[in-house]
Amino acid sequence: MTPVLRVDGVDFAYGRLQVLFGVSLHVEPGEALALLGTNGAGKSTLLRVVSGLEHAGAGTIELEGQDVTNEEAESLVRRRLVLVPGGRAVFPDMTVAENLEMQCFTIRRRRAEMIERRDSVLETFPRLGERLHQRAGTMSGGEQQQLGLAKALLLDPILLCVDELSLGLAPVVVEELLETVARIRARGVSMVLVEQSLNVAAAMCERAVFMEKGAVRFEGATSELLERDDIARAVFLGGTVDAAAKPKRRRRTKAS
Repeated sequence: MTPVLRVDGVDFAYGRLQVLFGVSLHVEPGEALALLGTNGAGKSTLLRVVSGLEHAGAGTIELEGQDVTNEEAESLVRRRLVLVPGGRAVFPDMTVAENLEMQCFTIRRRRAEMIERRDSVLETFPRLGERLHQRAGTMSGGEQQQLGLAKALLLDPILLCVDELSLGLAPVVVEELLETVARIRARGVSMVLVEQSLNVAAAMCERAVFMEKGAVRFEGATSELLERDDIARAVFLGGTVDAAAKPKRRRRTKAS
């Protein structure tokens, strides 16, 4: 089958500072891919490039086999590629219902469809249905993360990119999010999940990509990733991945 997402040789720089070096990966239909790496590895930047918030300096990005390299974010949302940014992707002074209504802005002229989507999302996140009139900023971190995911699902994504899913959350809350991810995948949504924890990534995803210093150092089964001591040291002790596994960096060129 054609991958939902294919990233091939993507470079990116902030001005003269190159951040991504020839990054390549793919996501299969219905797959949840873990994107891991050390701090500053370029994971969040890659999601921004994929979702159209930044433009690649080189390389190509395909969504369901169609070239979408450097398309604007609004266009990619219409193509059903949705990003949940790091932190709490909610309006804290608005209620849960108001947050959901704001997210439905792009389909608000089709009220029947909006209501249908909202009801479907609330079935996936029943706790939010109990807090529709509660201000989002007064909910727990886990509940706010659920609201951010719920807002993204309202856009009916085929590919959902989530930055720092479990960052700063208690283990019991993370367990609930694991169940949430399973429910989202049951809807047929493909996912890219940026994670810091190798164990959490292994619980959510069968396959992982590990980045360091803007390049991919590992791509394969999460079970194999857990056996890589050099990667574990890089994540937890600030070391580096075995130099023998490092690909050569490419010179940045402008995209055609």
